[in-house]
Amino acid sequence: MNVRSDRIDKITGVLRERVRLEPFHRRVLYATFGILWGTGAFWVLIQWFKDPEFGATRTLFQTFLMKVHGAAMLIFLAMLGTLLNHVRRGWILRANRLSGCFNVATNILLTLTGWLLYYIADDKAREWASFIHWSIGLGALPLLSAHIWFGRATANETRNKNNEAVAMLESEWDQ
Repeated sequence: MNVRSDRIDKITGVLRERVRLEPFHRRVLYATFGILWGTGAFWVLIQWFKDPEFGATRTLFQTFLMKVHGAAMLIFLAMLGTLLNHVRRGWILRANRLSGCFNVATNILLTLTGWLLYYIADDKAREWASFIHWSIGLGALPLLSAHIWFGRATANETRNKNNEAVAMLESEWDQ
């Protein structure tokens, strides 16, 4: 086997790979994201409607939500690490790049602002980090939903193009 056939085999292998996550992986990711987003959104909702006399003091339920949110965040960060192959395949196949990049950037910003909320002591900086964190966090659900929708909408089109590309490569190789 020569170098050209090895390269063609690698290219056709990548073109035949699926970008979509396996069902179990997808369910765990969606469940973790749902818990993470739900606890964060509920915390913000309570914050907006709580008695102004409390000021910066958190309610017991907000404290509970923060604990669940933190635990879900640990699982979600581990799940993000498992998406490296998904990102790599999508990038190579040029599938859903824009919404994928927005999702990666969103998760990086949420991680950084969450880290700031955990470690920063200055009240003013914490207030800003909190505002940025929940503003981006609330937008994460429609962003992820759009990524999934675009991915499913273009999956058949991409699969057809890839099958044509594989057929073309194989026909060139046969010549």
